[in-house]
Amino acid sequence: MAQILDVSKYQPTINYTEAAKHIEGAILRCGYTGWGDANECCPDECFEQHYVGFKAAGVPVGAYYYSAADTIAKAREEAEFCKQLLAGKQLELPVYYDLEEPHRMGALSRAQLTAQAEAWAEVMEAAGYFVGIYANTSWFRTKLDHARLVKKYTLWLADYRAQPDTQLQRDLHQYTSAGQVPGIAGGVDLSRVERPDLLTVVKASGLNGWTKQPDKPSVPDPQPQPGRTYTVQPGDSWYRIAARQLGSESRVQELLAANGATVATVIHPGQIIRLPGEGAAARTYTVQPGDSWWRIAEQQLGSGSRMQELAAANGRTTADTIHPGQVLVLPE
Repeated sequence: MAQILDVSKYQPTINYTEAAKHIEGAILRCGYTGWGDANECCPDECFEQHYVGFKAAGVPVGAYYYSAADTIAKAREEAEFCKQLLAGKQLELPVYYDLEEPHRMGALSRAQLTAQAEAWAEVMEAAGYFVGIYANTSWFRTKLDHARLVKKYTLWLADYRAQPDTQLQRDLHQYTSAGQVPGIAGGVDLSRVERPDLLTVVKASGLNGWTKQPDKPSVPDPQPQPGRTYTVQPGDSWYRIAARQLGSESRVQELLAANGATVATVIHPGQIIRLPGEGAAARTYTVQPGDSWWRIAEQQLGSGSRMQELAAANGRTTADTIHPGQVLVLPE
């Protein structure tokens, strides 16, 4: 299982070439917000140095921002500052929002802190970043809506216990703060990758400073026949399979619905998934401002009572939020 370390100004001296022999990636703190009265956004003093050092050593890098926001406006300010810090850089790993600051966040409700996480992520995603949320087990269970966030972002869980939580879905598990890596003095945070494509999906998606390369072959495979299946290959994602097997990434919701999955559901090489049958592509609907599951079911399916069916066709429940511009598959 791939091993990732994370570092900040608290690891000022690193032999990057030596460390590179023992890790598969590094996530660098790009900045932080102070929790005191000034509540100021600051760059991590060693970010630029660590970025240059690990990139020169051939180590895939990502970034994280330590938040001390207690309002949605502050979360958005942190995102804008984070964008400035990352401008011009290419990151192979996601950019994470670190939520653990007790002084300003401790009294926030679950709904408020989740809304702040989403506000930060929306700004970053609009700027072309592949983003995720970092928190420990307690916060993911009590202070954040894990079920909601896991459907939208990659999650990084911190749990140092000998018997860590196995129920919370995550793509990255930080399992110690006392790891030993040659080339770095003292203990460091280490994480295990639990999503097979985490080291490749960012670059393949054309995010975090990368340009997306066209799939090869450019001509999609023939349309599948009803009842056909597909065996997941290394590097595959739901979108890539939809493009190659169904002819267009826009049909990803059909593929997800056929497998009772969401875009956050992890797939593994060798896994067999169902392909939607041939024939006319499923009808879709683009969510408009003011829409709800009930309203779409009422207008598009003839009855608001079919909203559960509509949600299920998209691998969701009616408790999930929909956004303007989102494309939904309409059941027959």
